[in-house]
Amino acid sequence: MTSQFDEPSSPSTIVRTFRKTYTALGFSKGYNALLWFHLAGAMFGFCLARTPYLAVDTYFRKNAAPGEWFYFRQPFYRAGIILHLAVVIPAGVLAAVQFTPVLRHKALMLHRINGYVPVSLVMLANISGLMIARKSFGGTVETQMFVGLLALATTVSMAMAWVNIKRLQIAQH
Repeated sequence: MTSQFDEPSSPSTIVRTFRKTYTALGFSKGYNALLWFHLAGAMFGFCLARTPYLAVDTYFRKNAAPGEWFYFRQPFYRAGIILHLAVVIPAGVLAAVQFTPVLRHKALMLHRINGYVPVSLVMLANISGLMIARKSFGGTVETQMFVGLLALATTVSMAMAWVNIKRLQIAQH
């Protein structure tokens, strides 16, 4: 008596195409490629969807939370929001690219340069985010605490990555 599990069947066209795609990107496991696609793809898509907000006087003004534009017209907060948007959107796109394995394995120098740039941009984004936290989304204590916690978490995690790579602790990096 034979069952369907006795002989391995050849993979379908979809599976073969998916394998070719994820091996070309440097992944050895399909589930890692799916996770990368979902997470990095979401980050990339979110950043691309937010690029119209860089037009602060037109698009951002129309789509800002109620009352935000009143404060973001003032020079200090205007500089903060422009700087924040101008650095966090490219940092998100570069971070999504940074986690592609083929970049890490085949283009190590590009991976290193692309590592320094998002770290610098995120530090500027943290500073500018802290500048505007007082008036963002009403400037409530909860909002300010969350922005501070987010700035602290990203700063600490990037510092840990930096220290680990300088100590050649690649697995912890």
